[in-house]
Amino acid sequence: MISERDTIFLKKGQYLAPNYFTTDFVDVLVGITKYEIPVQTGTWHSHEKPLISFVLYGNNTEYRKTKTIERTAGAVNFYHSNEMHKNIYSRFPSKHISIELENDFLLDHGYTEKEIALAVQQNEDAVFTFIKLMHEALVNDSHSKSAVDMLFLAFMENSAKSKNETHSPAWIRSVRDILQDRWNENVTLLELAESVDVHPTSISKYFRKHFNCTLGEYARKLKVKHAIGFLHSSNYSLTETAYLCGFSDQSHFTKLFKFYTGYLPKNYSKAL
Repeated sequence: MISERDTIFLKKGQYLAPNYFTTDFVDVLVGITKYEIPVQTGTWHSHEKPLISFVLYGNNTEYRKTKTIERTAGAVNFYHSNEMHKNIYSRFPSKHISIELENDFLLDHGYTEKEIALAVQQNEDAVFTFIKLMHEALVNDSHSKSAVDMLFLAFMENSAKSKNETHSPAWIRSVRDILQDRWNENVTLLELAESVDVHPTSISKYFRKHFNCTLGEYARKLKVKHAIGFLHSSNYSLTETAYLCGFSDQSHFTKLFKFYTGYLPKNYSKAL
């Protein structure tokens, strides 16, 4: 049983992290939290507003009333308003990007908290959305509010288009596994077809339906996602990162990274 005496109820824009930065765009507040060094964590708390949190890097174990969640880099989770939870951090530094949502904004666009909770489970491109949200929060100019609103709405729309894999043909899951296992290679349509024993025309016909993009787009996004992880380490230069992630050259890497994240790789590293 969780006692109210042992819990903290956080108002909009409040966080437990020792270092945090917020930008309030009225309907959507973007919060960036960071744990630089080991500190005591594990306080039960809740947030006043519905909240989506993305782990940029680091990890923690999260406890809710009925379950425990391991939150590693790339994890995206939804919290209902006033939903109790606590997080115990085990890797430092750790950085999260969160958005808090106004109920009137959700009502205006016809979204419920239940639909948002489902959306975060079905969106493979959350990393790109949240890095762009961080970028807008830091820029914070006259265009940022519209950009932030549109990023959230696009996030919801893309999630709605994504197909639940439990209802997908087995060969779709095999295609996904192959592409994710060989993310730094240039896997051809013919290779995929031979591997899953499905005609190339069938893969071409159904790929966008199940992945919400083309084969080429999916492969590029996988490379950029892995590049983001490499940039979180100072051990690799941009040239090395481009090579390790299977880009044709650094120029190609820079162009695609900017397209998907809104950042040049060198500027992204500085924003960390």
